[in-house]
Amino acid sequence: MEYDYFTKMMTIPQILDRFKRILCFLIIFSCLFEEIKSQNEAQFIAYNTLVGAVTGGVGAIINKKKDQKWHQAFIKGFVIGSGGGALAYTGKKINSLVAQKHELGYCWISRALYSAGNSIVENAAANRDFWSQWHYDIGFIRCELQIDQDVSFRPKLMPSTFGGIVFLAANGILDKNSSLKSGTLTFRAEQVNYATYLSASTASNGFLFVNSLNQGDAFYNTYAHEMVHAFQFQEFSGFNYFFNPLTDKWKAKSPAFKNLSKWVYGDLNFELMLINYFLIQKAYKDDVDTYCENFLEREAEYLSVHDSPCGD
Repeated sequence: MEYDYFTKMMTIPQILDRFKRILCFLIIFSCLFEEIKSQNEAQFIAYNTLVGAVTGGVGAIINKKKDQKWHQAFIKGFVIGSGGGALAYTGKKINSLVAQKHELGYCWISRALYSAGNSIVENAAANRDFWSQWHYDIGFIRCELQIDQDVSFRPKLMPSTFGGIVFLAANGILDKNSSLKSGTLTFRAEQVNYATYLSASTASNGFLFVNSLNQGDAFYNTYAHEMVHAFQFQEFSGFNYFFNPLTDKWKAKSPAFKNLSKWVYGDLNFELMLINYFLIQKAYKDDVDTYCENFLEREAEYLSVHDSPCGD
C-alpha cells in the first residue's frame, strides 16, 4: 500500500519545515534566471513556461490522490502547468499593443488571457482538471468561476492584494478614467513618495502614476510596463495550493474557517513577489546597471515596448 504523505496531521514544526523547503525550492528556481543577461524572447517564454510547469508539477504531487502515483501526478501537473504558463506569457505580451496603439482597452484583453493561463496553472497545482476553475482579478476581488461539477460563481476577497491596494491609496488619489479604461486600479500623486526617482509604481494589482505622466508615448509605454508587473505579482499564485492538505484539515475541524474560506482567498502573491523582486532580483537603484540586473524589470520592458536600456 502506498503511503500518503499527508494522511496524518502535521505538527507546527513540520508545517514550518514544509514551508521552508517549498520556499527554498522556489528561490533556487528563480535564481536560475538571475544571471541570465541576454535579452531575447526565448528567455522570457522559457521563464513563464517553466514557472507554470514547476509550480503545477510540485503542486500536483502535494495534492495527489491516494490512488495516484507521485510521478503520474507530477507529469500531469508539469504538462498542464507549462501550457498555462505559455498562455500567461501571451497575456503579458499583449500589453505591447497598449504601447503601440495608445489604447488602455487592450489591458482588458491582456488580463483575460493572462488570467486564463494563470487559472490553468492553479488547476495543475491543485491536481484538478485544467478547465475546472477560472478566475479574473479586479483590484483586490477575485472573481472565481467553477465548472467542474455544478457551475458556480463567487467573488472572494484577497487580503494580501488588498494590503497592496491600501498602500497605493494611502499614497495617491484614484484616477477613475484610467482605472475604468484598463480594468486596473490606477492612482495619481505629485510624486511617488516612497521612491521619488520613479514616475510610476506597481503594488499588487494596482498602479501609482505621477500627475505629470498622463499622455503620449511615455505614458502608454509606462502603463504597458506596469501591467506586466501587475501580472508578475500573480505568477506564483499556484503556490497557494501547496497548502491545500493543511487548509482542508482546518476546514474539516472548523466550520467558521470553512465558511470564511468561501469568501476570502488566502493569497501569498504579494509576499512572493516581494521576495522575488527585492531579495532574489535585488530590486534596483536609480541607475541602468542595477536595472539591467533585475530580470523582472527586463521582462516588463521587453514585453511592453520590445526595447531596453540594457542594449541586449
